[in-house]
Amino acid sequence: MSDASTIETEAGADEPATPAPSERRAWRDRTGRDMLLALASLLVPILLIGALLRACGSAEPTVLDPAPAIEDARTAGLFPVLVPDGLGEDWRTVQAKFRRDPDDGAVGTLRLGYLTPSGGQVLLVESNADAGALLAAELGEDVRPDGEVVVAGQSWTRSIVRGDERSLVLVEEGRTIVIVGRAPVEEMITLAESLR
Repeated sequence: MSDASTIETEAGADEPATPAPSERRAWRDRTGRDMLLALASLLVPILLIGALLRACGSAEPTVLDPAPAIEDARTAGLFPVLVPDGLGEDWRTVQAKFRRDPDDGAVGTLRLGYLTPSGGQVLLVESNADAGALLAAELGEDVRPDGEVVVAGQSWTRSIVRGDERSLVLVEEGRTIVIVGRAPVEEMITLAESLR
C-alpha cells in the first residue's frame, strides 16, 4: 500500500498543475490590461514625435528657384511665357514646374506657386491647353464671378472659387493665365501687374 501511494504521488508530480478558475480569470484580465497599457505607452511617444515633426516641418517653407521651370517652358515654345518681374523678396517661390501634356505634346502648362507678403498662397498657371478644360481643372465647379480688373490694359476676370479662394483669369488666343489662391486680391493684382 505504501508502494501504491508512492507511485500515485510520483505520477501526480509529473503532471502540470492546473490553475484554479479564479487564477485563470485573473491571468486573462491581467493580460488584456497589460496589453492596453503597453499600447498606450507606445502610442504616447508616437503622437509626441508626430506633433514635433509637424511643428518643425511647417516653420519654414522650402523656397525654390523657378528659373529651370521657366526655361523649360520657354524652350518648349508652346506659348509666350510671362514671368513675374520686380516682386519683392517677401514673395517666395514654393512651387515651379513645367509639364507637357502626356497625350498631346503640343500642350504645356507652367505652374509657379508663391507665398505672398501677407502669408497667403497663390498659384500662377500659364497654359495653351483648352481654356474651358484648364479653368475647370484649376478653379473647380464653384466659380462665382466677382467683376473684372484691368491690368496693363487687359481685362482679367475676378472670381471667388472653391469656397473662399479668389482667382484672376486672362484668356487670350493660344494662352490662358490663371492666378488662384488664398490671398488678398490686391496681392493677386500685384502678381498680375508684374508679369513680363
